[in-house]
Amino acid sequence: MNIKELVELFIPPIFVKLWRRLFFTKPVGGLSTICNITRNRENFIVIGNGPSLLDSLNELNLGDKECVAVNHFCETDYFVAVKPKYYLIADPAYWGDIDDYADWLKTKILRFIDFFVNKTTWDINLIVPSVAMGSEFLNRIKENRFIHVFFYNTTNVVSPTSLQEKYEAWDKNLISPPAQTCLNTCVWLGIFLRYKKIYLIGADTTWIELLHVDQETNEVYTIDSHFYGKKKVPLYADVEGKIPQKLHDELNCISGALSQYWELKKYADYAGVKVYNASKYSLIDAYERKKEIT
Repeated sequence: MNIKELVELFIPPIFVKLWRRLFFTKPVGGLSTICNITRNRENFIVIGNGPSLLDSLNELNLGDKECVAVNHFCETDYFVAVKPKYYLIADPAYWGDIDDYADWLKTKILRFIDFFVNKTTWDINLIVPSVAMGSEFLNRIKENRFIHVFFYNTTNVVSPTSLQEKYEAWDKNLISPPAQTCLNTCVWLGIFLRYKKIYLIGADTTWIELLHVDQETNEVYTIDSHFYGKKKVPLYADVEGKIPQKLHDELNCISGALSQYWELKKYADYAGVKVYNASKYSLIDAYERKKEIT
């Protein structure tokens, strides 16, 4: 149980929403939300980890750009070279009891923590969902004074009845952002922070092309392909990696992620933010294509 949940145990239900509204718009008890991040910058670069990213990194100078990296980018040499201002983790597996996980997943998370804590020597804003509060993961991350944690809301505080109300609630961090993939959430973050232009690179999003079913066991798996390598990975329906995924459920997840980009395009139009897809190869069809970052 995290800090926020403990506090809510002692608050009458009628005041819970008021408490949540306070928490997600102001710092409480030394904890900070994304509402406390300085806004109004020029360009925001979303770094996906797709195979095409290697070409982008070799062609673009990202040293002076404000970037957000995701997932296991920190385990590559490019992490120190780029020095991203933001790092976003949305995978719910990171916030659970690591010791209860399958060995492969436990090793994966502990490896990330080791790289992230030991390689970060500049100020970086780690963006995580509110459900991460009090997790073992964050307790280990806090060992590094350069890592500053900011939470985004994953508990709906209001129930908007129109797109206008929904976007206003997103702007105040009062309802959950798109979370099908970490890149969905990164785009939302860039709009929330009102960067004028958002560029996606390495956002290949080629899950459909890489999805397979084992012809003997019916195991659903993917060829997990990133700019730093690829490997066969079985897909699971649970964060512990114990319940095999069904093909139709995986396709629904992929469809949901792609549709969220279109919803975020509407949010960007509402906010007056331009979103471009500058990836060398990508199946995201929601955003105007760009070959350069200007």
